[in-house]
Amino acid sequence: MKLKKLQLKNIRSYVDQEIVFPEGSLLLAGDVGAGKTTLLLAVEYALFGLQPGQAGAALLRHDSDSGEVTLAFEVEGQ
Repeated sequence: MKLKKLQLKNIRSYVDQEIVFPEGSLLLAGDVGAGKTTLLLAVEYALFGLQPGQAGAALLRHDSDSGEVTLAFEVEGQ
């Protein structure tokens, strides 16, 4: 599976963001609080939904009552 694109709306520190993943390996780097973990949580949510014990509100941006995660990926060329 290759991750292609991740779109976030009102997810933790992201208001409206689109991330296009490059071909090959990827290193997420940045200061504490930059949003690296949020990207991984968003991918996990897009693929598997909420995990046991995880509250959906924990993924939302402060003062937001709705959010959106869209993940585009490729599996076996599709």
